[in-house]
Amino acid sequence: MDEFLNQLTKSIPALRRYAYALVRDSSIADDLVQDCLERGLNKRAQWQGEGNLKSWLYRILSNIHLNHYRSNKRNPLAQSSEIKENLTMSHQLQNPADQLDRIYLTDLDKAIAKLPEEQRQVLLLINLEGLTYKEVAQIKQIPTGTVMSRLSRARETLRKNMASSATASDQSGSTSHIRRIK
Repeated sequence: MDEFLNQLTKSIPALRRYAYALVRDSSIADDLVQDCLERGLNKRAQWQGEGNLKSWLYRILSNIHLNHYRSNKRNPLAQSSEIKENLTMSHQLQNPADQLDRIYLTDLDKAIAKLPEEQRQVLLLINLEGLTYKEVAQIKQIPTGTVMSRLSRARETLRKNMASSATASDQSGSTSHIRRIK
């Protein structure tokens, strides 16, 4: 197997993780990754062999996702299968502490979904995939300062949304009824 196909194969788990984080639906994420791999194989001649193939594939995946998002004129994140997946995962939680953690993570997931697409992609590439600012700038084809700005705005928006979510639950009295018993 040549080096291109070897690197392509090694990139699949990271592409799946990123695609799932973008759309939060495993079947749509798999379709997105398949489209990305197909386009990558078809455009193989355009890859100059410089740098990381994974970054090139991230750019393809991001562009496919944005094109799909723009063409549908609706938010692909609000899928009914997302609700089904969340319900099947919630039955696994037995411990009240796990349930509280799950509530927090669900709120965080919703807050991330509300971010503008550009901010969400930068946040996921840096925090989920562990890429550097420079790598994200190359993937998104934007200046490094823009990456830093989008990341900063995304993090600040998340802080505000999570703080307002906690404040709203405190004011409604819903958390005052929760008691942790060890």
